[in-house]
Amino acid sequence: MTTVLFSELFLIVGLIGGWFFAEKYIAHLTYTEHDFEELFENNPHPELYDSNGKLNRGEYVSLNFDPGYNPDEFDPEDIIEEG
Repeated sequence: MTTVLFSELFLIVGLIGGWFFAEKYIAHLTYTEHDFEELFENNPHPELYDSNGKLNRGEYVSLNFDPGYNPDEFDPEDIIEEG
């Protein structure tokens, strides 16, 4: 009697635990890291949050300027588009 009860208990716990860990494992395998994930973790700026306080992992534009860039000497022909 006790053996049957423990067998059923272990079966139920095993099924629930297996289902739970399988969901976590599948979520881990399908996770894709954002290009700016390091920024989100180390230095999240206030403008990255939406109105509900959740981090918005949408698309962002990154502008890089050469050292010594002077915006007063801007020439539209100097724009280089990388894609």
